[in-house]
Amino acid sequence: MNISSVSSTSNSSYTLGNDSDVKQLLSRIKLLQSQIETETQSKDDKKTKQETIQLLQAQIVQIQAQIQAKKSNQSSTSTQETKTATISSDNILDIQA
Repeated sequence: MNISSVSSTSNSSYTLGNDSDVKQLLSRIKLLQSQIETETQSKDDKKTKQETIQLLQAQIVQIQAQIQAKKSNQSSTSTQETKTATISSDNILDIQA
C-alpha cells in the first residue's frame, strides 16, 4: 500500500482589504485540486485514494470559507467607511450652516 502525504495549512488571520491573501488562498485551492487529480491517477488502493481525496476536499472547503469570510469582512468595512464618510460630511454641513 502506498500512502501519499497530505499537508494541511490553516490561515485563520483575516487581513481586511488584502487581495493578495485571497490570491494565495485561490492558489492553494488550485494546488489541492492538482493533488486530488494526482491521487485519482495514483496506484493507491481504493480506500487510501478515497481517504486522501476526502482530506484534500475538506481543505478546499475550509479555504473557500476563509475566502468568503475575507470578502464579507471587506464588504462590511466598505459599508462602515461609507457610513463614516456620510456622518463626517453631515457634520461638516452642520458646522457650515
